[in-house]
Amino acid sequence: MDPDVETAPQEGPSNNADKGHDEVKIEELSSEKADLEIKLADEMNLRRFTENVLDSRQQELESQEATLKKELADTQRQLTEARNQTKSKNKQLQDARDQIFRLQPLRNDITEAEAREAYKNLCGNVQRWAENRLKGALEDLDHGRLKTRPAPPQAARFVGLIREPSRRCLSVDQSDEYHVVGVIMNYLWLVLFSKSFYCPLDDSDSDGTVRWIDELENVAHCREWRSETLTALTNQPNFKTRRARHLNLVTDDLTSLLSIFTPKTPPAELHASVRRNIIDPAADLVHRLHLASSFFSLKWPARTAPSRLEVYECLNLASGGLILDLAGTNKDSPSRSDVSYLFDVCPGLFVERVEGGKKLALRAISKPTVLVNKGDAAVPQKPTLVKWLCDSAGSAQSSVRGPVRTAGPKSKPGYPGYLSKL
Repeated sequence: MDPDVETAPQEGPSNNADKGHDEVKIEELSSEKADLEIKLADEMNLRRFTENVLDSRQQELESQEATLKKELADTQRQLTEARNQTKSKNKQLQDARDQIFRLQPLRNDITEAEAREAYKNLCGNVQRWAENRLKGALEDLDHGRLKTRPAPPQAARFVGLIREPSRRCLSVDQSDEYHVVGVIMNYLWLVLFSKSFYCPLDDSDSDGTVRWIDELENVAHCREWRSETLTALTNQPNFKTRRARHLNLVTDDLTSLLSIFTPKTPPAELHASVRRNIIDPAADLVHRLHLASSFFSLKWPARTAPSRLEVYECLNLASGGLILDLAGTNKDSPSRSDVSYLFDVCPGLFVERVEGGKKLALRAISKPTVLVNKGDAAVPQKPTLVKWLCDSAGSAQSSVRGPVRTAGPKSKPGYPGYLSKL
């Protein structure tokens, strides 16, 4: 063999072993790489999911933050409005206090005796007015001269003020004057006496001053403060103008109501008569009652009136309206066996005195007035002005029952819509 010629290397067992080892290592690395790629993909998916969750939560938090900011702004606005209202109320209260100390004259509360006398005079005025002004219409009724019926709306206004007990006695003979007195007293009660204060204290439609005084009185439970405040307000010049305007409206309305029975009386004369004899005395009385520190009120007879005639002033229809004294009797007394309750005529005047900041028991200082009939014979029935008027209004009852002796009617005062503006 030529020594200069190199012999080619021979692949032996060791070389094959190295090559197999490298392939295994490559496969292991490839497997690890695949596992790592899978883990990386999982990590990336988890990261994206986490980011999506965080983004969603961030949006929720931002939405909640916006809502909370809006609620906070609304709350701050309400707080500002409440503070402004409080400042306004405090200013009004301070102004009222200043008026009290600056303008307040010496207040002279009406006494119970003065209230009783004034109320009796008012009821007497109304009764005399009805007696005098109904004469012509009653004569026309007796002689069949009532030809022209009033318009149904006008008649309906009057009928709306007839209390329920009176509706059972529309055809009772000689009862017209008492019906008219009852309607006038019901009107005065609705328009003047039943209100918190009988006259507007400002020019707003809602009369906010009276409402404000009522609210403060309810909070402070101080009747004396209310009386002092109202006294100061009613001594201002603009109140006198407002009061005159209000009483003119009331007089116009009541005059229109009563003109049904006095078509021949000149309107100016009727207006002056109503103002002088009814409205002015009622307004003067209610003015003093509403300024008093005691609680004065008018109350109609209860539903049990037929069985409790002893607590009322009873006018006997059979004797021309003379007072029938039933004090000390009860519904089973022999002297009451022939007495029939007819209907209510006038409410009573009641008082609740205030002592030590507390109201005492309700007490009558002028009894309610009711019409009764004493006698065994049936109450005479005859055509009446009020029945004629109810027929004109289209609201006369189909059957008018006789007087009730034992069971009391469920009396509910009417509230005609036209009174709301007064």
